[in-house]
Amino acid sequence: MIHELEKTIVNMKNIFPILFLTGALFAQSNPVTITVETAETARAGEVINFKINAAMDNEWHIYSIYKTSDGPLPTEMTISGPAVGSVAPIQEPKPIYKFDPGFESDTYHHEGNTEFIFPIKLKRGLDPGIYTFNVEIYYIVCNARLCYPPNTITVQVKIEIEEGEARTGKTSFAAPTTNNDKKSSGKSSSLLGIFLLAVGGAILSWVMPCVYPMVPIIISFFGKMADEKHVSKNVIATF
Repeated sequence: MIHELEKTIVNMKNIFPILFLTGALFAQSNPVTITVETAETARAGEVINFKINAAMDNEWHIYSIYKTSDGPLPTEMTISGPAVGSVAPIQEPKPIYKFDPGFESDTYHHEGNTEFIFPIKLKRGLDPGIYTFNVEIYYIVCNARLCYPPNTITVQVKIEIEEGEARTGKTSFAAPTTNNDKKSSGKSSSLLGIFLLAVGGAILSWVMPCVYPMVPIIISFFGKMADEKHVSKNVIATF
């Protein structure tokens, strides 16, 4: 009996360092901190912006929402709650694109303090009161040597819905004018480029040696058309 008790104590001594190391590993602080800010009050039917800030320790990064690459999982964000009517696309800062040693490929990611803006529109006809919104963020954080397992955190935000009609200028999502302007200007530039290319090609074709034999024929053709038109006018004038 005493021998078995001694064996148990020895086994516990062997297990204790393992438990200690495991507890220390899980006790390590997460290298990314998520905070959410938004308006404290709003009215039913209005659009409000949730500002989601990801503060990362040095040398750590999370990955882009929209720009993806082979290997890392993209960041995902959702907002839910009884007062959510509709949502608009998340506004993401321009990600950094460079070689990622952990995945041995170029990736799109964010470093330092990164702010995402998530616009939502409140339902119409909400009764005045305090409503809870659940902001869920799914991400994977990595550095050059290792990655934490994918993590999902939920931040609860409370907003007071006031009485009154939705205020002017707060009922529609803001249009992403920057991207549209870039697209329209790019389209105009491409059309102008095509037009100039066509004109240049036409001018170039006239000076090509293979066109020279056609020049007298073309001049004769248009000259004949002019003579016929002149004759037809004279005939009409005689009547």
